[in-house]
Amino acid sequence: MRNYLKPGRAAIALTLSLYVSHALAQPSFDRPGLKEMTQEESQKLHKRKIKKVHPNRLGLERVNKERRQKGQAPLVTDTSLPEMEFDETQNGAKNTNTAPETTALGSAPAQVDNSVLPAFPVIANQGAQGSCVAWATTYYLMSHEVCLTLGCDNKTARARVYSPKWTYNMINGGVDNGSYFSDAFSVLEKHGAALMTDFPYDGNYLGWDMTSEHWKRAINSRMKASTYTSINTDTGMANVKQMLANGHVVVVGTYINSWVYRTVQANPNVGSNPFVGQAIATYMNGTVAGHAITIVGYDDTIWTDINGNGAVEPQEVGAFKFANSFGNTWKNQGYSWVSYDALRATSTVPGFAPAGRVQLTQSGVAYYTTYTPYTPKLLAEVNMSHALRSQASLQFGSSSNTASSPSATWTPSAFVNRGGGYAFDGTTVEKSGTFYFDISSLAGSDVSTQKFYLIMKDSAAGSALTTSAFNVINASVGNTLMSAPGVPMAVDATTKTLVAGTTPAPTPTPTPTPSPSDTIAPTAPNYFTANLETYQRNRKARVVLNWKGATDNVGVVKYYIYRNNVRIATATSLTYTDNNISKGINYTYQVSAVDAAGNESPRSFPITGMWQ
Repeated sequence: MRNYLKPGRAAIALTLSLYVSHALAQPSFDRPGLKEMTQEESQKLHKRKIKKVHPNRLGLERVNKERRQKGQAPLVTDTSLPEMEFDETQNGAKNTNTAPETTALGSAPAQVDNSVLPAFPVIANQGAQGSCVAWATTYYLMSHEVCLTLGCDNKTARARVYSPKWTYNMINGGVDNGSYFSDAFSVLEKHGAALMTDFPYDGNYLGWDMTSEHWKRAINSRMKASTYTSINTDTGMANVKQMLANGHVVVVGTYINSWVYRTVQANPNVGSNPFVGQAIATYMNGTVAGHAITIVGYDDTIWTDINGNGAVEPQEVGAFKFANSFGNTWKNQGYSWVSYDALRATSTVPGFAPAGRVQLTQSGVAYYTTYTPYTPKLLAEVNMSHALRSQASLQFGSSSNTASSPSATWTPSAFVNRGGGYAFDGTTVEKSGTFYFDISSLAGSDVSTQKFYLIMKDSAAGSALTTSAFNVINASVGNTLMSAPGVPMAVDATTKTLVAGTTPAPTPTPTPTPSPSDTIAPTAPNYFTANLETYQRNRKARVVLNWKGATDNVGVVKYYIYRNNVRIATATSLTYTDNNISKGINYTYQVSAVDAAGNESPRSFPITGMWQ
């Protein structure tokens, strides 16, 4: 997304700050960044296995470009198929009746490097914190996948670069001692993440984001549930390569202090290789320093003489490109090659059997999650305080307004006995904050016939969880649909429930009948913004308008949208999307408010811009 629109009379200043310092200390490996895989962790992560990957449009474009260069006929495939087919598991047990993982042969090009795509953020440095899981999942994978979907630029505008601090501080248990993949993916799936510009990474690994608007905006970036594929077999590697060819990136666990390196050598069987002399890991000789890292590309022609006999053997050719979070002074400007053979459970290189060799990835799998543009329907707004957040847990529920207990529940990833003995802001002093949760999954077809529950539990006596507000919010408009009575409510070593909408929901308040003498127009809408969203895949664009509500002595009922001084639409919410724009044309937008008597406000300040 490129924010190209400039205000006519209202000045807007955008400041892009360098939020990741390359001067941060290099990570210390006296503690893990990626915690050791447990059986419970494995069950959480390994529920949805990728068994087949189809080329998408980008993948097909890439392979056909290569085929044209070789004088070969282009591949023809149906890109409307789902990119991936999955093996599902039930309650952590593998469904053994499904087909093994496969991928389409010949549908991936020989070289792919997604780190050069605008969606992929610049190499950054996690510093001395054991936060690599959050960097791999949130900063690299999530930022890339969101921007790949929306068609925005994370290298210059950095509009969709997400904060690893948001994730790490919620999943480290209040101790800088690493974290699990499953916890990071759960946070991204249920809450999304704050932008790096909103919640910059620094040395504070304890404090959670206390800005309520960040929690609300993060919900729009909620990721899908994580999936996985093997990467220690030919078929698994082919799946990962097709995913990379399709433009995606994946994350893996490894033991970074145990990597054994050589350098890329000139392969006499191919043309010149610009990567000759770069670092390449050829195997791993132990399990020291658990670490999360991101795979961004591959090259089928890269060679290094793994067994040292001077001959180019097929088993020595080919490598994946890994992006690390140690800053751009690590290895190949922040990246390293890893030979395909290093990922195998057992080396296939003739005469190569070093003592203590283990496969380079933890569990021999790669993890992936994706993003689909998302708008929530229903939000829960909760104001609460606690001096010891690890004692507090929340659960939300819903039922018909005639029932007395929830028929459906939703549990957040945050606020479930997380964070150690600290307040929400990471201090030791009780702190109040307002947080937003996406409870859209609890909404029925008519929420006015429902009631909603906030179930609060405090696990130990002596420090209470105090909730001062529980409101159910219409996410599209922002108005409060219902509020729970009985607040503030303190919960100490027990469980209590707040209920919003305990009686049949009242009918919506009708629009006031205008008085014949109402001649007062609303105020002009303010904080008017316009953003251009471009989509690389279909080369389309749209302009998204947003504004703050106007005020009126009776009540605003609608808004008029003007483009180039012509009214083009009417909106009843505080946003409008113009999908009918063309390149090279200047557009000027304004919005006005209208009350029930038909009085129209002055128009907002104009915003003018062009899709180039």
